[in-house]
Amino acid sequence: MRAAASKKRRYGPHAVRSAATRRLVLDAAIKCLFEHGYGATSTVTVAEEAGVSRGAMMHQFPSKADLMTFVVEAVFEEDLALYHEMLADKTAPRERVAAYPLAAWTVMSRPAGVAVLEIFQGSRSDKELATKLASTYARIEETARSILQQELHRSPSAPLMHLVAGAVRGLSITQVIAAEGEDGIAAIRLLQKLIQAGIETGVLVKD
Repeated sequence: MRAAASKKRRYGPHAVRSAATRRLVLDAAIKCLFEHGYGATSTVTVAEEAGVSRGAMMHQFPSKADLMTFVVEAVFEEDLALYHEMLADKTAPRERVAAYPLAAWTVMSRPAGVAVLEIFQGSRSDKELATKLASTYARIEETARSILQQELHRSPSAPLMHLVAGAVRGLSITQVIAAEGEDGIAAIRLLQKLIQAGIETGVLVKD
C-alpha cells in the first residue's frame, strides 16, 4: 500500500508537468507556425517561445516531425469540439449543410488552423514528416467523415465537402498573406448563399 502511494506521489506531479509542458509547446508551435511559417519554425524556436529547455523539448519531441505530428493531432481534437459546438443549434440536415462553410472557416482560419495548413504544406518537402503524418491524416479524414455524417444526419456529399474544405483552406492562407484589412468572411458568406441556393433548387440535396 505504501509502495503504491509512493509511486502515485512520484509519478503524479511528473504527469502534470508533462501535460503542462506539452500545452506550452503546442501554443508556442502554433504561434510560430502562424506568424513565421513552417520553414522558419524549428524545435529550437518553439522551445524558446514556450520557455522550456531544449532538453525538455527533445524529451517530449525528439524531432521536428514528431512535434508537427503532435500539433496536427492536438488541433484536430480541438476542431472536433468546435464543429460540434457551432452546429449544435442547427437541427435540420439542410440547415447544417448550409452552416458548414462558416463553421469550417471559423476552425481553419484561426491561428491553429493556419498552423496545421502550414504543416501539411511543409510535409511535401519533408519526407520524415510526410511518413509520420500519413496514418494521422488518414485517421483524421475517416474521423471527419464519420463526424460529419453524425452532425449532418446524413452521408455528406464528398465533392461538396471537398469544395468547402478546399475553398476555406485557400481563403485562410490568402488572408494571412493578403494586404491588411482583407477578410475572407465575405467569400464564405457567398459560398453559403450558393450552397443554400443549391439546396433549394435540388441541385445539391435531393430527398
